[in-house]
Amino acid sequence: MISPDRVCELFCGAGGMALGFSSRFDIVQAVDINEFAVHTYQANHPDTQVRRQDIRNLSGCRGDFEGITGVIGGPPCQQWSRRNIRKTGDDIRAELPGEFLRLVEEIKPRFFVLENVPFAPKEKKQNVIDAGRLAGYDVVSLHLNAADFGAAQTRRRWIVIGLKGKRWTRPAPRSPGTVRSAFSGISENWGGMQSTPETLQHLTNARTREWCSMTGSGGYKNMIHLEWDKPAPAVVNLKKVYMVHPDENRNISLAEAAALQGFPADYIWKGTESSIAQMIANAMPAELAGAIAGSIMNGGTIQERIL
Repeated sequence: MISPDRVCELFCGAGGMALGFSSRFDIVQAVDINEFAVHTYQANHPDTQVRRQDIRNLSGCRGDFEGITGVIGGPPCQQWSRRNIRKTGDDIRAELPGEFLRLVEEIKPRFFVLENVPFAPKEKKQNVIDAGRLAGYDVVSLHLNAADFGAAQTRRRWIVIGLKGKRWTRPAPRSPGTVRSAFSGISENWGGMQSTPETLQHLTNARTREWCSMTGSGGYKNMIHLEWDKPAPAVVNLKKVYMVHPDENRNISLAEAAALQGFPADYIWKGTESSIAQMIANAMPAELAGAIAGSIMNGGTIQERIL
């Protein structure tokens, strides 16, 4: 059943969040600045108007979002990722959550949902919460683990939900998926990662179930072995790290990474393998998005917790 709400997704990426929300809401607009993300989203959500634009150039005051009653999205978060060893400096991405809230204030939707990494600075989180409250929303800020809502990975996200006229209900938990259950739906295992003989030897020698350095000498933790009957850790860019297959001496494929993120086997991907790897890593797990979408429709109360 589709809600009468007309939703816009900002920073839409490849459409992981849309997979969860589209079963409950009518997503009529989507915006992203990345060319491959726009093409991928459009290929899989043909009824949505998808625009390749910088949201800093858009406004809710001049008709850019006419009739929108819900705004969702996940501003780029690499600058705050625990695995990002670089300093953020003047990275413009750090200001994009504020741009998201600016558009919320201008569009004045019935609800908004923002998701990001849990490691976002406390002051940035508080700025988002304060802006939502000043715009007239009942705001809840918390961390949710996708595995608690059926996903096959332990991906923790910072979630901010703003509603007008009611409080939010936390969705009921579900048993997590597993690597085995996620991989079982793959019909064509595409996007295999090429590795040198030296790399394959490292994968053979270090069969750790925790993130570690490939050489075993400390430093950058870039390898982990997956286990069949447990959720995977959070999916990251397979061009940069090794999420080693439970049985085979190789990095998992792009098809397997996409399955862990909740993308169906027939999802259409546009772009180079490098761009697809990043889109998959950036996505919000579809199962978590679906749980949040259902909870917004249900309404109710929850004790607010600011993180």
